[in-house]
Amino acid sequence: MRKIIICQNLIKQYKEEKKPALDNLNLEVPENCIFGFLGPNGAGKTTTIKILTGLMNYNSGTVIIDDEIILPHKTDFRKKIGYLGQDQRMFEWMTGIELLKFTARIFGQSDSEAKKSAEKYLEISGLSAAANKKIKAYSGGMKQRLGIAQALIGNPKILFLDEPTSALDPIGRKEVLDFIYTIRNDCTIFMCTHILADVERVCDYVAIINDGKLIEQNSISNIKSKYSSKLLEISFLNNEDIAKFISYSQNNSDYSINENKDISFRIIFNREVTDYNEFLKSIVNAGIKIKSFAVKEATLEDVFVKLTSK
Repeated sequence: MRKIIICQNLIKQYKEEKKPALDNLNLEVPENCIFGFLGPNGAGKTTTIKILTGLMNYNSGTVIIDDEIILPHKTDFRKKIGYLGQDQRMFEWMTGIELLKFTARIFGQSDSEAKKSAEKYLEISGLSAAANKKIKAYSGGMKQRLGIAQALIGNPKILFLDEPTSALDPIGRKEVLDFIYTIRNDCTIFMCTHILADVERVCDYVAIINDGKLIEQNSISNIKSKYSSKLLEISFLNNEDIAKFISYSQNNSDYSINENKDISFRIIFNREVTDYNEFLKSIVNAGIKIKSFAVKEATLEDVFVKLTSK
């Protein structure tokens, strides 16, 4: 499968920081997919997007966008990309259709072409009924869909979305994700977000970075199956047994506690496990009373927590 974005040994060092924001980052994004880009706060996600969109220079390495090596003095490649940042700004005194027509004219479209483009993306984004409404009267979800529509006006090959649903309520999130999913065949979508459920819902591939380094990249199905047989949910009778289990687990390298909910724990093993009897037997032999246990399918969140907490 052709790779439309390639980063090779990418380094970005801010002058005021001792550690690099990106430390030999290697990344490959397949063409025509929804690509989820994940990492904890400060992992380097926004820095990566700014470099890939030409908004920031990098110190060393190679960045290739659609077979073109990106250098600081090059700007033509920006015609191939659309971008919606975390802090979008719009002329809110305009109507939705006025904003999209205005953007289309910037891309060199004639008045009639701009009108057709605006109407097309208003319909795709589900905003046709609000076309003549002032943007200041739009809800958060409507503004976000309008922002994505605006980023699509230039028919980009790659659409970069930085936290597209982070400030939205559940309905707004659903509407934005539905919109993103409908345009998945029109361009490559590079989506940076911390909402793992959104990635699991719409993305084809995912990359996880931590401390500026790539720690996992694969398809959603492959990355989940890689960890699916290693997750165990176990609960205990009382607080005394919980304290014993936490103490028992502190020096154990075979597994890590992924989540702690009252008397229930979700743990991920660092090796393939097909028979949990020995593990459970060792806990009982340590004088810890188990209430229940169950083997669970690992979610993307389980994988994310395990990989970024190392």
